[in-house]
Amino acid sequence: MSTTDDLPAPGAPEPGPAPEPRQEAPPAGHDEPPAPDGTTPADPGEEAGPGPDGDGRHEEEPGAAADSPPGEDTPRPAQPRARDAEDKYKAEALSVAAFNETFNNAMAFGGNAYTLNVGTAKGAELQLIRLDATEAARQHQLHHPAPQQDRMAETLHDHHLVVLVGQRGSGREGTGTFLLADRCGSDHVAVLHSAEADVLQALVAQARRFMKPGEGVLVGLGARSPGQSTLKALSLLAREIGAYVVLVVKETGTDDDLASPYSVRHQRAELRPVLEAHLRSALDAHRARCADRDRCDRAGLRRFADGVLDDARVSGKLDAARTVDWVTSFARNIAACLHGPEDALDVLLDTPHEDLRSLARRFLKLSEAQDADEPSASEAETHHQAVRISYVLGHDLPLSDVLRMGTRLSAEMLRAEYRESAPARPVFELDLDRLVAPGMGIAAEPGAHLADNPRRARLTDPELMPAVVEVIWHGFGWLRDPLVAWLRVMADDRLERVGARAAVIVGHLLRHDFDGAYRDVVKDWARSPSVRDRRYAATALSVAMAAGDPRLTAQVARQVRDWAGSPRPQLQDSAARAYGTQVGTQDVPGTLRALRDLAGRPALDPYASVAYSTATLFLAKDGAEPVAEALGQWIRSDDGHLPRHAVRTLLVLGPLAAGPELLFRSTLAHQAMGSPAREETLLLLWQRALIDPAHSGQAWHQLRDWLVAADEDPELSLFLEKFALRAWQPRVLSRRAVFHLSIWARQQPDARLVAQLLRALRGR
Repeated sequence: MSTTDDLPAPGAPEPGPAPEPRQEAPPAGHDEPPAPDGTTPADPGEEAGPGPDGDGRHEEEPGAAADSPPGEDTPRPAQPRARDAEDKYKAEALSVAAFNETFNNAMAFGGNAYTLNVGTAKGAELQLIRLDATEAARQHQLHHPAPQQDRMAETLHDHHLVVLVGQRGSGREGTGTFLLADRCGSDHVAVLHSAEADVLQALVAQARRFMKPGEGVLVGLGARSPGQSTLKALSLLAREIGAYVVLVVKETGTDDDLASPYSVRHQRAELRPVLEAHLRSALDAHRARCADRDRCDRAGLRRFADGVLDDARVSGKLDAARTVDWVTSFARNIAACLHGPEDALDVLLDTPHEDLRSLARRFLKLSEAQDADEPSASEAETHHQAVRISYVLGHDLPLSDVLRMGTRLSAEMLRAEYRESAPARPVFELDLDRLVAPGMGIAAEPGAHLADNPRRARLTDPELMPAVVEVIWHGFGWLRDPLVAWLRVMADDRLERVGARAAVIVGHLLRHDFDGAYRDVVKDWARSPSVRDRRYAATALSVAMAAGDPRLTAQVARQVRDWAGSPRPQLQDSAARAYGTQVGTQDVPGTLRALRDLAGRPALDPYASVAYSTATLFLAKDGAEPVAEALGQWIRSDDGHLPRHAVRTLLVLGPLAAGPELLFRSTLAHQAMGSPAREETLLLLWQRALIDPAHSGQAWHQLRDWLVAADEDPELSLFLEKFALRAWQPRVLSRRAVFHLSIWARQQPDARLVAQLLRALRGR
């Protein structure tokens, strides 16, 4: 059906902690958050005196140091984003992210996070990638119809929109591409990508930019079900423009999945016809580029394909297949065996589909022969092996990162092998596509990278990654020390996504040897003066807990409690970060009690870890009410530390919208509108935030966003008009409000609620 994976859900980012919101004016000595490209700017506090951790570096708070001067338009804090929990080597890799991936993990914890884009002309960022016409035509020709495909085509024709609801791996994207190519032509099909949660709302707002007459657009939404009003608006716009749209959505097993007239259930097609079509196509492609035409005559290729398809082992493979994509990859792997070793096909067919550890052992041994003109030195073999390991463990990372990781791993392996410094220039002359050739059953389709920018490492089965970790740790004893040294080096990489991947790998090691992996890596990370290292320690423990082993879960929980009870500030901060992952969301009330204890300690005042972890609990299932209750207690506390963390939590949750149908309403405001008690708590939070020198700059800008957004929500506007005047009753806040409202009114003259509030304050 299709030789590509199902379209990743919007917001499928590199698996690594997202940067925390920037300060409006970071005080000297605080860490700068990573830039959007993953790099870390120079520390502005390098020459400042040592901070609490002894290295002159503190974590950045979400607040600002002071109010903005007149006329200065201070940059806004980063907006949170939602991410499909199924994306990135299954749901596990998202449920194990560090504390400051709060919003990216909202779906994994059962919540719904939506970005509140207000006061900005840009909104969500969309990227349109046009499919190669030749490849789209080939896929159109190879496509095998899925059940109800006629109904899908009819829905697309009638409404210019169809929503394919099905399980990942059922070939939804292949069917969507076929429907669009059949309707618009193979040279008029594009895929729309976005890192935003509200991609459909953004597409509606920018429809004439991204949809053209006679063209088709494919959009993957992951597990986020679109609202009916949004679908209707998109359908009408597509019809008006003359374009066609296919949405791909994961089936959740509820009746709401197919409630829309635009939705059709997508089920997997029969797999044997899919295998046959792709196998014969792969053999034809091989014949076209093969220099030995005598060995690749049409009759011989036909006999080879017929023999493979009649083999009983193939039927067993198809019975065990989980996805259509695996079947198409299996067809390419069979074709790659045509001129391989004599036993290549037998090895492929005899390897159990689920025996990933056997596959890992086979490729790690680097047993296949090299050509005569390739280097045979052991340094080269070690380097090739290191690149293979990096390719598997770097699944879904850019290839530039994978190759750099492989070079570093080979250096550590050579040091261990020769007990001396590694060569300055390792010998490496073997092409990457041959090192991870399809015939090995490791690499995904070679052409799958064509739509990637940058090109990424892809695996046929992402579950190979944890299997390789286990095989290295238990089957290749000499590799343990190089692996640990490599993970430490990766944690210091300038790209945080690389360091975050090291944390995930360590988490898999904890599953197989908790004491050893904790002693060798996690312990040092948790005690480190570096904020990033402590974040990685929390991520690693969360990966381990995601295994679902009750004994391991208890061990992780016990370790986090030990961190929280330590007198070391670094360990306390590591515990606070761990509570913002799956470690904490399993028991929201208990975690809130632990965070309250941590928040009352002076050592955590410089860090925002408590605020981000509290926000994670808010997004967890049934977590909103307990967190709101806790914030009410914290802001009223006589303890000087608890109110500070409560205000930071307000600033973290402030941009979070209440839902897909209430994109202009903050979830905190929505809570307050239905509960007088919540309104009083929110009032105290805002009054403290607006007057606190450490947070007032960001607080005023966030309040501006609320007021501007309210112009699109009459009910919210009525609530905020009364609420804001109450919040500004103290004389000092009233004067500051007039100052800020005057600036906002000049900057945004169409902001109705801002103008109303300014008139009301001046008339007092």
